[in-house]
Amino acid sequence: MLSEPIEVTHALGKDLDTGQRNVDVLEVEWHETAKSRMRRKTKGGQEVLINRTDRGSFQDGDILYLSDKRVIMLRIKSCDCIVLRPASLQEVGTICFEIGNKHVPIFMTEQEEVCVAYDGYLYQMLLSGGFAPAIEERVLHPFQMVKAYGNMA
Repeated sequence: MLSEPIEVTHALGKDLDTGQRNVDVLEVEWHETAKSRMRRKTKGGQEVLINRTDRGSFQDGDILYLSDKRVIMLRIKSCDCIVLRPASLQEVGTICFEIGNKHVPIFMTEQEEVCVAYDGYLYQMLLSGGFAPAIEERVLHPFQMVKAYGNMA
């Protein structure tokens, strides 16, 4: 028996009381969190149609659907990342300049690390530039993305 897709136009929030409801997870890649339209299946097999009405990004843990029996929660998949731990503000600037020239999204963590999705060419470039990049599996959160405008403190 096929069920109709659940249409999601916005996130309902985070940290909502799910009570005894069954929690189903919709996994997306980091670069899909700002998509306005997509169709995916949850881990439990429920088809979800994302048809956003706002211009924001989904965050890890957002509740997308809530009924008497079920909750659909968004999870951002982890991915291989290049992680740099700059020693100074000047080094942050240099790293971000070098990465920014490749037009790759840059993420800054609370631990003052610079993270980007893994790219072999970029990794080799950073190594040859005298930096000490590490490859680690991480979740790239949209709120950590550095933008030329609109960053929130």
